[in-house]
Amino acid sequence: MSISGGGGAGEGKPGIGDRTEWEIRIETDTSLTDDARARLHAHQNAVGDVARLIARRLRLGRSLSEAIGKAAAYHDVGKLRIPSDILCKPGRLTADEFSVIRNHSLIGHDLLVGQAGRLAPLAARIALHHHEAMDGSGYPNGLRGRDIPLEARIVGVADVYDALREDRPYREGMPHDQAMKVLLEGDDRTWPAKFCPKVLLAAEECHEEIALSWRQCNA
Repeated sequence: MSISGGGGAGEGKPGIGDRTEWEIRIETDTSLTDDARARLHAHQNAVGDVARLIARRLRLGRSLSEAIGKAAAYHDVGKLRIPSDILCKPGRLTADEFSVIRNHSLIGHDLLVGQAGRLAPLAARIALHHHEAMDGSGYPNGLRGRDIPLEARIVGVADVYDALREDRPYREGMPHDQAMKVLLEGDDRTWPAKFCPKVLLAAEECHEEIALSWRQCNA
């Protein structure tokens, strides 16, 4: 899955010819540095691929699964409006900085919701709700359980998986098996109650495909 024109792992993925004018405009209209934008795109593309695989395992159908995968690649598009010095800070964020980062879900929704085409409303819902949690501890609206759209529950798991695997300035990324263990069993920062059980089960069932797809996205 690519939001910058390239291909990705898997079959039948939309290419650059399927991108709409609004997608291209949003990608290019940003104050981020080239390096920061490249890192953001790499994350979004990986999340899109993992979300597509989970949706397929949930038997949502090929067409909807592909749409969720492509829309998921815009889950963090609001970060294009976050200052680079915060987004790419080489260390943990302060409370104030984290508050700024949290705004990306609302910003992303506002960027996407008014755009034309069938993909935009799906992408807008994902952008807005992918940080909600099943136990109500998420943001921006503190939704619980089935009040969170299924597509956002899927992307929430895919997003955390990729975040665990990514290298950060203050830690190395986890190997696949360790990242899956954190999702399924939790650690000091992540707990399974945040995630939809059926989405976690689907991720566990297709974890080998997820590992392969992630390696291909990050090759």
